[in-house]
Amino acid sequence: MNTFSFHEDFETADWVSAVKASIKNPDELKSLVKTDSDGLGIKALYRSEDVETAYPLPENQGKCEIWQRIQIERVSRANKRAQEALNGGVSGLIFSHTALPSENDWDRLLEGIHPDWGLPIFWDLADSSTAGVFLWIDYLLRQGYELDSIKGGVFLDPLTLAARQGKMEGGRTSVFDVLHKTIEYALAEMIRGNWLHVQAGFYRECGCSPVQELAFALALASDYLEELSNRGMEEDRLLSTIMFHFSSLCTSDYFTELLKPRVFLLLWKNLLDSRSLAYQKPHIHIETAERNKTLYDAHNNLVRAGIESHAALVGGADSLSNRAFDGFFREPDAASCRWARNIGLILREEAGINWVADSAKGAYFLEKRTQQLAEAAWNLFLEIEALGGMADALKCNFIQQQVAFKSEEEKKGFLARKKVLVGSNTYVDDRQTMSKEFARILPAEPEEDIQFLKLRPERLSEGLEVERLKMEATSSK
Repeated sequence: MNTFSFHEDFETADWVSAVKASIKNPDELKSLVKTDSDGLGIKALYRSEDVETAYPLPENQGKCEIWQRIQIERVSRANKRAQEALNGGVSGLIFSHTALPSENDWDRLLEGIHPDWGLPIFWDLADSSTAGVFLWIDYLLRQGYELDSIKGGVFLDPLTLAARQGKMEGGRTSVFDVLHKTIEYALAEMIRGNWLHVQAGFYRECGCSPVQELAFALALASDYLEELSNRGMEEDRLLSTIMFHFSSLCTSDYFTELLKPRVFLLLWKNLLDSRSLAYQKPHIHIETAERNKTLYDAHNNLVRAGIESHAALVGGADSLSNRAFDGFFREPDAASCRWARNIGLILREEAGINWVADSAKGAYFLEKRTQQLAEAAWNLFLEIEALGGMADALKCNFIQQQVAFKSEEEKKGFLARKKVLVGSNTYVDDRQTMSKEFARILPAEPEEDIQFLKLRPERLSEGLEVERLKMEATSSK
């Protein structure tokens, strides 16, 4: 076994020579330097000289709330899952539905739940979000709540909705006019609410890279700040109501996911400086990904979610939610939902992994990596700004092309087994059958006029799984 003498006066070249001398297989030398999905170089050895300059970085708070997403399929079941979640230790709820709850539904969904006890409740209502703002506030007023104490809100991110639909209803100006009026009303009624939700994680689920996700988040926020301030809203009010959503997806590498909150805080400070605004730390919410989850060997999804949750908590997320490991192929039961929330609770309460603020500080590799990611994301953000901002970049399909290129690159790596999903493309159990478990059908894309290309979230293993399901059906005949 080779041993090294740890001399303080060793030069970097001496360390590199020592490392190379210890490697017997010449092919392993290639692993000393590699590039990531964004084309950024990663070395095997970092020293203080690699951190070019010191830079101010807002420190993470070292705290994280655990929230639970409740998919509304049956109202009574959703209420039951929400109450189980609250009794199980979560401190926030996200209700998801593709349609507006009726007046009766609001009452049944929230039976036994008390928004005035400091519990943030959010609503992710897709294309019904604008109407949802008025109905949610109407419900709270009907119940006699003092709205000044209520937290939560409705996810408003019309540009990301446009990216999903392939069009901006009523045109660009109308989109921002409606958003302005909606947020003005919401803040007037419920001042502590978070109403502007930058859902950068959507683009990550569609296949974009970490750098792109960071740049898109900044570009979306920049558009909203610019357009809403032009319509008379004070930017300080907007900063108090904005929330950023990222997807923790460890198909690139663990450390990049860990650093994303840290990098974004630096980017956010740069954006506010450019607008001559005082720094306000934004709320960063992270949700574990669906893109890398698999139908076969589905319990592996729990391990993946654990790794992604660990990265989010260590990285400095303000809140975390885990998707149920089987939620994409069937309605999750009580156990699936319990496991989803307990991943974050165990990491926070038992492991205490987020007790240290900015745990990456001082590690040469992580400091250098922060610089790399921030510079690359800022440069892409400037490209988007040069096109007129996020709205115009969507209209000319620049964003869609950027995402498609990275998505196809990742899928090719998956099919070539360079990106491994255990149980799906590597170490496959051919005896396992899942056709009887699969209860979800992908909705057909409606035939409608579109103004630009749509973006669609897609799991990496979908194609392989469809083929396996077909084989199961054939063999069962």
